[in-house]
Amino acid sequence: MTDTPKTGSGAPKLTKLPGGRQRLPNVTGTNLEHSRIFNRRLIFEALYQSGPLSRIDIAKRVGLTPQTVSGITRELLDQQFIIETGRSQGQRGQPQIYLGPNPVAGFSIGIHLDRNRVVMVVCNLLLEVIGRKIWMGDTRDPDSTLNHIASLTDALINETAVPRDKIWNIGLVLPTLDDDIYDFATKQPGWDAWANVPVAQRLKDLSGLTVLVENDATAAAIGEHFARSEKENRNFAHLYIGYGVGAGMIVDGMPLKGVWGNAGELGLLPFQPKRMRDNGEPPIIDSVLSLNGIAKALEWSINGADAAVADVSILTDLHSQRDSRLSSWMEEAGLCLRFLTAILESTIDPEFISVGGSLPPSIVAALVERAYPLYRSLSERKDRRSPRLVVGQLTDDAPVIGAASLPIFVNTNPNFRHLYIRQLGDEQRPFEQPSIS
Repeated sequence: MTDTPKTGSGAPKLTKLPGGRQRLPNVTGTNLEHSRIFNRRLIFEALYQSGPLSRIDIAKRVGLTPQTVSGITRELLDQQFIIETGRSQGQRGQPQIYLGPNPVAGFSIGIHLDRNRVVMVVCNLLLEVIGRKIWMGDTRDPDSTLNHIASLTDALINETAVPRDKIWNIGLVLPTLDDDIYDFATKQPGWDAWANVPVAQRLKDLSGLTVLVENDATAAAIGEHFARSEKENRNFAHLYIGYGVGAGMIVDGMPLKGVWGNAGELGLLPFQPKRMRDNGEPPIIDSVLSLNGIAKALEWSINGADAAVADVSILTDLHSQRDSRLSSWMEEAGLCLRFLTAILESTIDPEFISVGGSLPPSIVAALVERAYPLYRSLSERKDRRSPRLVVGQLTDDAPVIGAASLPIFVNTNPNFRHLYIRQLGDEQRPFEQPSIS
């Protein structure tokens, strides 16, 4: 189940992008089938974001007639995508029936593939984690890594006893890997063999499940979006700090991608610290605000950074001991974070910016604290209700939860045709079916 349009003779064509990626076509028209699908998604999203709601509440929120809402909710109830959650009490007139998403109507698998580490979760429709696996190993070879991921997927499905036919897809997130189409090197160490690998198709062939692929920063922002209780926060940025740093940006509830899918690749920006380095050339942000930056400051090999990802207590202990080298890195990294905050506030005007990543929560919190006082910007308002820069709610889990949300996002969001997914799978969309198969 993906947002790939139907591929019949009269269907709009997908635009091919470098690296085997695809962009969805611009879809226009008012045919009844498209309207039905859009309205189903609109109603389901209202329930997903703000439920439980009565049919009257839904009609007011989405702007559809009560008759249309009644017909679609009846269809969704029959298909068991939504359920009755209760009735109004003590009110005049007919009691109102409240509706909400059915948590077990569908399931998704989220996979976060990072350097020498794989985190995998199975979630229900409400993104509640019902199973998890973590694997540490050599990820340099795509074939062996994808084979191992497929085996872990089968094992996790068996352990959680999730019906395979109710799995809506796999969401796989990993760093941006399109190194060979640029005029300079962009990949992190350990990813040389992954450039131009058709990851979605390979893993689909191995697992038998459709795979949606995204970059880790964008997925982390989507995960943060779904994790937050204040659903009205539809415009924010999430800075994800791993072996590099990137920003996922949510604008009007949708991820901002850019024409090539590289919006938010802030790690390539030059950064001018208090002192010049590298023969007078300013370093890029990826070399400072990252695990690679920590490894350099602590005089570790890259294997040292890998070990710190596998065991967060390594960096947590150094932080609690006030290690001088780590403290020096944090001063410079805090300046980086202040710089990136100013850039994001001036470009997308977010309600807030959250920070997470592979670092221990205590270090993420300390970095946010060190970034203050922030540079002056138009985000500094008298009516501000929340801080401009905050610690993310999911921190390290944001990418894998974001990965698990991709199948749900693609299948139920009314603006699904505007989503940009780096690699799309097949054309089946169970949520759009008029009846249970």
